[in-house]
Amino acid sequence: MKRRKLILGVTLLVALARAQNAYVQLIHAVADVVGVSWPFVLDSVDIYLSTDGGNSWTLAIPDFKFRQATPYIPIPANSFTVKAAIAPGNSSGPADILPIPPYDIPPLPANSYNVGVVAGTIDFATSQVNVDIYYYNNARNAAQNSNQFDFIVFHGAPQLGTVGVYLAWDRPATASAYQPDFTLQRYGYSSSYTSLSLDNLIVLDTTPANPNDILPIGFYVPNPNPALLGQAGVIFASGYIGSADPRKAFGLHLALSNGSVLSLSNQPQVRRLQLIHNAADPALAQVDIHVGQVGPDPIRLNFRQATPTFFLAGPSGASVPIILTGRGQTAPLATLNVSIPAAGQNHIVFAQGVLTPSSFAANPNGISTAFRLHALNNTKGWAPSGQFIFIPFHGVTDAPAVDVYAGSTPLATDIKYLEADPEVILPAGTAATVEVRPSGQATPVASFSLSSAQSQSGKGTVIFASGFLNPSANQNGPSFGLFIAYPEGDVQPLSFVTGVLSSTGLAGVRLSENPNPYGQWKLSLEAALPGEIPYTLTTLSGEVQRKGSFAIPGPGTWVYELNVPELPAGIYLFQIGGQVLRLVRL
Repeated sequence: MKRRKLILGVTLLVALARAQNAYVQLIHAVADVVGVSWPFVLDSVDIYLSTDGGNSWTLAIPDFKFRQATPYIPIPANSFTVKAAIAPGNSSGPADILPIPPYDIPPLPANSYNVGVVAGTIDFATSQVNVDIYYYNNARNAAQNSNQFDFIVFHGAPQLGTVGVYLAWDRPATASAYQPDFTLQRYGYSSSYTSLSLDNLIVLDTTPANPNDILPIGFYVPNPNPALLGQAGVIFASGYIGSADPRKAFGLHLALSNGSVLSLSNQPQVRRLQLIHNAADPALAQVDIHVGQVGPDPIRLNFRQATPTFFLAGPSGASVPIILTGRGQTAPLATLNVSIPAAGQNHIVFAQGVLTPSSFAANPNGISTAFRLHALNNTKGWAPSGQFIFIPFHGVTDAPAVDVYAGSTPLATDIKYLEADPEVILPAGTAATVEVRPSGQATPVASFSLSSAQSQSGKGTVIFASGFLNPSANQNGPSFGLFIAYPEGDVQPLSFVTGVLSSTGLAGVRLSENPNPYGQWKLSLEAALPGEIPYTLTTLSGEVQRKGSFAIPGPGTWVYELNVPELPAGIYLFQIGGQVLRLVRL
């Protein structure tokens, strides 16, 4: 009986091939049929076609199983009378067609290629069949470029609503890893084909209204080898997340135009990661970061630069060697073994510390300042529209614990080196003066301006303290400042408002009338930043004669007077911002 049906099916297809035809590929994405033998659906179904509106039926696709596909099959073009019907697998004939309405195959242009995915659910308790055929017209039976592989994506997982789809390894350099390449509604297709010449990784977000969440498992698109190059296919999602039956488990599969189906297996754990270079050691000003081994394609970062947020695949907790070299060099400056952080989350990893701690100022709280990679886990790179989110992070090796305030509002309290406080949520467009105070004290060490343009709507960021509080005790490294890092990799300074101006902010000091018979000196200070810069006047033996400070209103050259007429004749040392001048009183 089966042989007769197959002969009839072949006869039908041969007859169709002689007419003006369109071509349809069918893909089976209904998981509910797996393992069911009653009341009327088995593990496989038979697909019958009618070209006369349902008066007569011919078996076209026998024993069609879940996650199988047909090659492109011909049907009459531009016809309103082509229908498809379903019978249990191994049916004996059209009499076994299920008592549900047949499916109308829409009229399709001659010589066109079209994909139809059979998707939906079957409730066997109530005999409710909610299955339909979802079409993609103007499909491809081959890639447009013989050196690439072309595919579309179909969402056929019935328990999931709209999902975000990320092509993790094919993102523009300035694109946010929190912006999906496209979204798919349930039983919907991607709008156009994607072309690959290299392998890729698909990451899914099942709650696209909150892009901070992603599925912890990604799916590899096979490396387009000679067997795939030049071909076209459909990546389809099917099955159920958390299914007790592994045969029905959620997954992505690739149906090629010849009807073969590949599982996108080797499903890796995935997470988002951003690297920020905040190691102020002058020897680390420009580094190459090599993952696993020194190679030709490192991550290149300068001090206070960040990578765009990217996707990282691999098992959580796995140890990975990270090697730092000088820019363009192969000799390691440092090698660290780091653990891959948790999957399904977002992480920011700071490069922190100095290579030789004994050559730098110690941390006031006794925390090691040795070079390391330090992770902030489960961060957010996205915020709801109208909100701006940031995490305060203390990354200054020689600074004590601090409080961070915006006006009278505490944003972070008692955070020590390498510590971060919980996220701060502000209305987008907020402009604020951010004060850094020694922990528990009211007087700020320095204050900075967060501009309205920096508190961007929809952004989740980190504001990090950077540099050295006392550069002169740290090999004249970069001075203290606050910086904001965005998920796209852009790093911006918060404008310095006032505070202790380091020697790096003071370009030069000039004196007039030295020696001076009256104890009155004019000083010209060339400053690169605004701030308050302290000075100390001592005798040659170190006895302090005068202490004070000059307020620098902004970049430029500013003239101040030092009046100490009470000084007896002699030689004095005037110390300002790391520079020492000799003053002579006649």
